[in-house]
Amino acid sequence: YYIFLFLSILLITQLSSRLINRYGAKKVYISSMILGLIQAGVLILVGSSIVEIIVPFGVLAGTGIGLQAMSYSVIVGYITNNTDTTKFLGLKSSLMNLVSIISIPFITSLISYYGSYQISYTISLIAGLVIIFLVSKMLIPMPTVSVISSNYRSLMQIEEVRIFAATRLLYGFFNGPMWAVLGVVTYIFIGDVSKWGYISTFLTILSIIGTYLYSRISNSSVRNALATTTTFLFASVALLLATNWNFLFFMIYQIVVVLLNSSFSLHYEGIIYTLVNDNDLIRENMSSVLSMGELAMGVGRILPLILLLIAGFTFENPIILQILFIMISVMPLLILNRLGSIIPHSSRYATIHS
Repeated sequence: YYIFLFLSILLITQLSSRLINRYGAKKVYISSMILGLIQAGVLILVGSSIVEIIVPFGVLAGTGIGLQAMSYSVIVGYITNNTDTTKFLGLKSSLMNLVSIISIPFITSLISYYGSYQISYTISLIAGLVIIFLVSKMLIPMPTVSVISSNYRSLMQIEEVRIFAATRLLYGFFNGPMWAVLGVVTYIFIGDVSKWGYISTFLTILSIIGTYLYSRISNSSVRNALATTTTFLFASVALLLATNWNFLFFMIYQIVVVLLNSSFSLHYEGIIYTLVNDNDLIRENMSSVLSMGELAMGVGRILPLILLLIAGFTFENPIILQILFIMISVMPLLILNRLGSIIPHSSRYATIHS
């Protein structure tokens, strides 16, 4: 499922830039949400029989996410005017987590009460309709550039684009396995939907606190220091988990993952938005550059999962899981190292370089 999901995301993001240039980011984003409604409808109709159509369902989900990823990036750039994006992302993350605090225990309790996931799909369908209505009210201008004037090869001559593509590839190595494996492993350790909901709520509350505190930090040097500290902490705890594969250390690992997402992920996304918007040529070819980033991240997501299949991965084998968690833990460190290689040719990059 995840291989076809990520492969679809990779392919569709290459088409999304052209669709955005032609129809605008808002229409493309709404189209992605309509595909999300179709997914919810399919789940309501087929229920647990989804396993019989899991591959086409993965393609459908990947198509929706691929359309959403590119259009969302363009919309964020417009809303923030490409300034102080980290604060905006922190606010967005906090609001989403605030909703999760209420929705996760409520929905998981309903699932346990009714003994069916149908109620969750119905709620998702209603939420999707509300999102489409709200986005339709936003005033997002059409792109001023209707064609992509530079190809990938010429854009790769720009140092910022090379760094962007390289870190996106590494982020894919980190994000893909985490996306595909972490939730299942959590459920295996807990073994109950209601308990999983309560633990997720606790982690969500922690995420809100962490994201809020991090977004309130105005000093970029302090942000950088915290992001670096959490990456080292993440790698250290992953090593502990690999040598002590039990529920206690796994929960500690989950808490550190929340801290990582509340600092490193916001720090990285903020730097990347700044990086690609500080160059006139990149701004003129923003859709193409974002498409390159999605291509690199898609490759990074898919390759580890293919290797896991070749290695005969199963969730019953903790050895492979332990090795996987160690490999994942290194990726944020490699990303920070790559960002540290940026030549400090402007004051924005001086802090990152130091």
